[in-house]
Amino acid sequence: MKLHHIAMVCSSIERADRFYEGILGLKKIKSGTLNRTFGGQLFDISQECEMILYGNKDFRVEVFVTVSDPKMKAPYAHLCLEVKDRKSFEKKCEEAGLTVKRIPKGDYLIVFIEDYDGNLFEIKESMAE
Repeated sequence: MKLHHIAMVCSSIERADRFYEGILGLKKIKSGTLNRTFGGQLFDISQECEMILYGNKDFRVEVFVTVSDPKMKAPYAHLCLEVKDRKSFEKKCEEAGLTVKRIPKGDYLIVFIEDYDGNLFEIKESMAE
């Protein structure tokens, strides 16, 4: 089994592009519109919204562009990403105005970033192969 994609919510196409293309370095694969009928059938949300698929050879994110309701935020929901150089990635995020949280756990530092719409991403450094 492998992960096909994950789905996230962003409040604008500009914010989605800034984060997924600009910060994560993913390519925009395709975009379209989720109509009210299909949205209602799939998610019980009868609201039209734009959908954008970003990705690379290993990773895909389906982004629903809609106004998010902070009361609906899932408190434990996050995506964990492996990067080659965590310190450089953290710096890039901070320079882009993103929140970077560093939480000590014993001798290890757990790092989370929050995108422009409050989605959480745990950041791990890739182990040398």
